[in-house]
Amino acid sequence: MTDLEVLVESTLDSIHVSAQGRTVEIGLTCAWDKAQKKITAVGVEEFLADELRLSNIIQEVRCFDAVNIQANASEVADRVFFLMRGKSPAPADLVWKPLKAKLDLIGLGALRLLVIEPVYGATVLVLAQEIRVEDTLTDTTRGD
Repeated sequence: MTDLEVLVESTLDSIHVSAQGRTVEIGLTCAWDKAQKKITAVGVEEFLADELRLSNIIQEVRCFDAVNIQANASEVADRVFFLMRGKSPAPADLVWKPLKAKLDLIGLGALRLLVIEPVYGATVLVLAQEIRVEDTLTDTTRGD
């Protein structure tokens, strides 16, 4: 995945969810150069956008996978539990079998967890098989 630091202070412009296709597309505008980017999640198992507003400014974007799950095990477990149950876990909740199964899949590289933290606006959590950041071509022929 590309360097996620370029997304700091970007605006989250749109979210398109396809429940049937199990995809989520998040449209962004980079703060530094106004470049349009798109985060695409494929094979989505869980998705949450909390506090979505007309204006959403990103503080940080992180992606957890097989490479970095061990160094962030506690945070990933808390986030995945919240994503699955809509509340923060109590210590006893962290042994819940469905949670353990999702964490095992992240550890094996079958799933990734995307976390978008806001300065203002939406917190976004996505648990998916594939997550990628892409440049979006803008239509320069329109006279807008």
